[in-house]
Amino acid sequence: MDVDQCLRMIEDKYDFKFKEKQEESIKAIVQLNDTFITLPTGYGKSSIYFYLPEIFEALTGEKSSIVVISPLQALMLDQVQKLEKLSITSVVVGEIQKDKGVGQKISEGQFSIVFSSPEAALTSGMWRKSLTSGVFHDRVKAVVIYEAHCITEWGGEFRKEYDRLNELRSVFPEKKQLL
Repeated sequence: MDVDQCLRMIEDKYDFKFKEKQEESIKAIVQLNDTFITLPTGYGKSSIYFYLPEIFEALTGEKSSIVVISPLQALMLDQVQKLEKLSITSVVVGEIQKDKGVGQKISEGQFSIVFSSPEAALTSGMWRKSLTSGVFHDRVKAVVIYEAHCITEWGGEFRKEYDRLNELRSVFPEKKQLL
Protein backbone atom coordinates (compact mmCIF):
# COMPACT_ATOMS: atom_id res chain seq x y z
CA MET A 1 0.00 0.00 0.00
CA ASP A 2 1.36 3.45 -0.86
CA VAL A 3 0.66 6.77 0.88
CA ASP A 4 -2.12 7.79 -1.51
CA GLN A 5 -3.90 4.50 -0.93
CA CYS A 6 -3.51 5.00 2.85
CA LEU A 7 -5.03 8.46 2.62
CA ARG A 8 -8.00 7.13 0.66
CA MET A 9 -8.40 4.31 3.18
CA ILE A 10 -8.50 6.82 6.07
CA GLU A 11 -10.97 9.02 4.20
CA ASP A 12 -13.28 6.06 3.61
CA LYS A 13 -13.00 4.76 7.16
CA TYR A 14 -13.60 8.13 8.85
CA ASP A 15 -15.89 9.60 6.18
CA PHE A 16 -14.08 12.83 5.38
CA LYS A 17 -11.75 14.25 2.71
CA PHE A 18 -8.20 15.43 3.34
CA LYS A 19 -7.43 18.92 2.08
CA GLU A 20 -4.47 19.47 -0.23
CA LYS A 21 -2.13 20.89 2.44
CA GLN A 22 -3.06 18.10 4.85
CA GLU A 23 -2.08 15.52 2.25
CA GLU A 24 1.17 17.32 1.46
CA SER A 25 2.02 17.47 5.15
CA ILE A 26 1.27 13.81 5.78
CA LYS A 27 3.37 12.76 2.79
CA ALA A 28 6.32 14.81 4.05
CA ILE A 29 6.03 13.31 7.54
CA VAL A 30 5.73 9.76 6.22
CA GLN A 31 8.93 10.34 4.27
CA LEU A 32 10.45 11.14 7.71
CA ASN A 33 11.22 14.73 6.76
CA ASP A 34 11.28 17.37 9.46
CA THR A 35 8.08 19.19 8.61
CA PHE A 36 6.92 22.63 9.72
CA ILE A 37 3.24 23.17 9.06
CA THR A 38 1.62 26.57 9.30
CA LEU A 39 -2.02 26.71 8.32
CA PRO A 40 -4.93 28.95 9.27
CA THR A 41 -7.04 28.37 12.35
CA GLY A 42 -9.76 25.87 11.56
CA TYR A 43 -7.93 24.31 8.60
CA GLY A 44 -7.62 20.94 10.33
CA LYS A 45 -4.03 20.72 11.48
CA SER A 46 -4.90 18.12 14.10
CA SER A 47 -6.28 15.86 11.35
CA ILE A 48 -2.74 15.70 10.02
CA TYR A 49 -1.47 13.91 13.10
CA PHE A 50 -4.66 12.14 14.26
CA TYR A 51 -4.28 9.52 11.55
CA LEU A 52 -0.48 9.21 11.39
CA PRO A 53 -0.23 6.06 13.51
CA GLU A 54 -2.76 4.29 11.32
CA ILE A 55 -1.04 5.48 8.14
CA PHE A 56 2.37 4.32 9.40
CA GLU A 57 0.82 0.97 10.36
CA ALA A 58 -0.67 0.52 6.90
CA LEU A 59 2.67 1.33 5.28
CA THR A 60 4.90 -0.78 7.54
CA GLY A 61 2.60 -3.52 8.78
CA GLU A 62 3.67 -2.67 12.34
CA LYS A 63 1.84 -0.92 15.18
CA SER A 64 2.92 2.72 15.34
CA SER A 65 2.63 5.60 17.77
CA ILE A 66 3.31 9.31 17.92
CA VAL A 67 4.06 11.81 20.66
CA VAL A 68 2.35 15.19 20.60
CA ILE A 69 3.92 17.97 22.63
CA SER A 70 1.28 20.53 23.51
CA PRO A 71 1.30 23.65 25.70
CA LEU A 72 -2.14 23.48 27.28
CA GLN A 73 -3.80 20.76 29.35
CA ALA A 74 -7.27 21.77 28.19
CA LEU A 75 -6.18 21.45 24.54
CA MET A 76 -4.72 17.99 25.16
CA LEU A 77 -7.86 16.80 26.95
CA ASP A 78 -10.03 18.14 24.12
CA GLN A 79 -7.92 16.28 21.55
CA VAL A 80 -8.18 13.03 23.55
CA GLN A 81 -11.98 13.38 23.62
CA LYS A 82 -12.06 13.86 19.84
CA LEU A 83 -9.82 10.84 19.35
CA GLU A 84 -11.98 8.70 21.65
CA LYS A 85 -14.95 9.41 19.38
CA LEU A 86 -12.87 8.07 16.48
CA SER A 87 -11.78 5.01 18.51
CA ILE A 88 -8.14 6.10 18.32
CA THR A 89 -6.30 5.29 21.54
CA SER A 90 -4.72 8.31 23.18
CA VAL A 91 -3.79 9.64 26.59
CA VAL A 92 -2.46 12.75 28.30
CA VAL A 93 0.55 12.54 30.60
CA GLY A 94 1.66 15.04 33.16
CA GLU A 95 0.38 16.52 36.36
CA ILE A 96 -3.28 16.20 35.35
CA GLN A 97 -2.99 12.44 34.87
CA LYS A 98 -4.28 10.84 38.06
CA ASP A 99 -3.99 7.21 36.94
CA LYS A 100 -0.44 6.24 37.88
CA GLY A 101 -0.85 2.99 35.93
CA VAL A 102 -0.91 4.94 32.69
CA GLY A 103 2.90 5.08 32.55
CA GLN A 104 3.10 1.29 32.39
CA LYS A 105 0.31 1.17 29.79
CA ILE A 106 2.25 3.65 27.63
CA SER A 107 5.45 1.60 27.88
CA GLU A 108 3.45 -1.49 26.88
CA GLY A 109 2.32 0.29 23.71
CA GLN A 110 -1.38 0.58 24.52
CA PHE A 111 -1.77 4.07 23.00
CA SER A 112 -1.39 5.32 19.44
CA ILE A 113 -1.03 8.95 20.48
CA VAL A 114 0.44 10.28 23.72
CA PHE A 115 0.01 13.96 24.54
CA SER A 116 2.60 15.54 26.78
CA SER A 117 3.68 18.93 27.96
CA PRO A 118 7.32 19.76 27.26
CA GLU A 119 7.93 19.56 31.00
CA ALA A 120 6.64 15.97 31.31
CA ALA A 121 8.56 14.81 28.23
CA LEU A 122 11.86 16.48 29.12
CA THR A 123 12.03 16.29 32.90
CA SER A 124 13.32 13.05 34.37
CA GLY A 125 10.61 11.11 36.11
CA MET A 126 7.77 8.71 35.53
CA TRP A 127 6.41 10.31 32.36
CA ARG A 128 9.72 10.63 30.58
CA LYS A 129 10.50 7.03 31.49
CA SER A 130 7.20 5.83 30.05
CA LEU A 131 7.85 7.72 26.79
CA THR A 132 11.41 6.46 26.43
CA SER A 133 11.09 2.79 27.24
CA GLY A 134 9.41 -0.35 26.14
CA VAL A 135 7.22 -1.10 23.18
CA PHE A 136 5.87 2.46 22.94
CA HIS A 137 9.33 3.96 22.40
CA ASP A 138 10.12 1.39 19.73
CA ARG A 139 6.88 2.23 17.89
CA VAL A 140 7.25 6.04 17.86
CA LYS A 141 7.34 7.25 14.27
CA ALA A 142 6.89 10.99 14.79
CA VAL A 143 7.02 13.73 17.40
CA VAL A 144 4.58 16.57 16.80
CA ILE A 145 5.14 19.98 18.38
CA TYR A 146 1.61 21.36 18.46
CA GLU A 147 1.13 25.13 18.74
CA ALA A 148 4.80 25.65 17.84
CA HIS A 149 4.50 29.43 18.25
CA CYS A 150 4.86 28.71 21.96
CA ILE A 151 8.52 27.88 21.42
CA THR A 152 9.36 31.54 20.94
CA GLU A 153 6.56 33.02 23.02
CA TRP A 154 6.87 30.77 26.06
CA GLY A 155 10.49 29.68 25.89
CA GLY A 156 13.09 31.37 28.01
CA GLU A 157 12.04 32.29 31.51
CA PHE A 158 8.35 31.37 31.50
CA ARG A 159 8.51 27.75 30.28
CA LYS A 160 12.16 26.81 29.99
CA GLU A 161 11.47 23.38 28.55
CA TYR A 162 10.28 24.97 25.32
CA ASP A 163 13.88 26.03 24.79
CA ARG A 164 14.90 22.37 25.18
CA LEU A 165 12.59 20.73 22.65
CA ASN A 166 15.58 19.96 20.44
CA GLU A 167 16.56 17.35 23.06
CA LEU A 168 13.68 15.19 21.85
CA ARG A 169 15.93 14.24 18.92
CA SER A 170 18.11 12.24 21.30
CA VAL A 171 15.08 10.74 23.07
CA PHE A 172 13.47 9.67 19.81
CA PRO A 173 16.33 9.11 17.39
CA GLU A 174 15.75 9.36 13.69
CA LYS A 175 14.19 6.25 12.21
CA LYS A 176 15.10 4.49 8.97
CA GLN A 177 13.41 5.70 5.83
CA LEU A 178 10.09 3.92 5.31
CA LEU A 179 9.55 4.45 1.61
